[in-house]
Amino acid sequence: MRSCIYSGTVRHRRSQPKIHDFRYQVFMFYLDLDELPDVERRVRPFSNNRFNLVSFYDRDHMDRRPGSTKEKVLRFLNRQGIDLLDGKVFLLTSCRILGYVFNPISLYFCHGRSGALEAVVAEVNNTFGEQYLYRLSEPLNVSTGEDSARRYRARKAMHVSPFISMDAVYDFHLAPVGETLAVSIVEHEGEKHVLDVQLYGRQVPLGTASLGRALLRYPLMTLKTIAAIHGEALRLYLRRVPFYRQPAPSVEQRAQDALLADLRQR
Repeated sequence: MRSCIYSGTVRHRRSQPKIHDFRYQVFMFYLDLDELPDVERRVRPFSNNRFNLVSFYDRDHMDRRPGSTKEKVLRFLNRQGIDLLDGKVFLLTSCRILGYVFNPISLYFCHGRSGALEAVVAEVNNTFGEQYLYRLSEPLNVSTGEDSARRYRARKAMHVSPFISMDAVYDFHLAPVGETLAVSIVEHEGEKHVLDVQLYGRQVPLGTASLGRALLRYPLMTLKTIAAIHGEALRLYLRRVPFYRQPAPSVEQRAQDALLADLRQR
């Protein structure tokens, strides 16, 4: 199987208006979306669209409804001029543990028929129940070979942290996925660096024993993720970091919601 686990560390570092730094250990799944039936069959604690110790549900992703996540990603890209018929989609994400998950971000690595990486979709969720899909298909760096790290830029389209304004951009730095995983997201307000997040991990084969060890090493990890988000937000609030209330959905959010609804109907 190409599907695997990455075990490692997430680090958040804020530089404006006050320095704030924390890190925690995580494990994430890197799933070949074509292999989900095989993963369910071979890995006892894992199920696809049904309850288990660990579960992947299609309705946790894209339009948050039942139906093949891979097909939804391909339709979403096709509507934007990227045809990946017969391509492969790998998803870096957290799965439900005992029925619960919150994914601040999931990344879809979308490959064409030749195997080349053609696009990445960053699926961002906030704690207000909103979601936005950032299509990353035009790297900023000149060298875009399969062995080269890629850098993408996207203007912020959805409110995430109540301590960062909507006037911001994201820089995504994505190293080739292999024995190690390295993802960096840097957020700027104007010319000012505000926040960066780094995810580093080492590949672990996905099997019953390895998943069991990960669950023992990171018990109730998905609950710890949401608890850490709120705990760190409280610390920032007590330090009197400026607070931004949740705005109405942006023009981009409304347009994307309409697009996903149209894709469902077709």
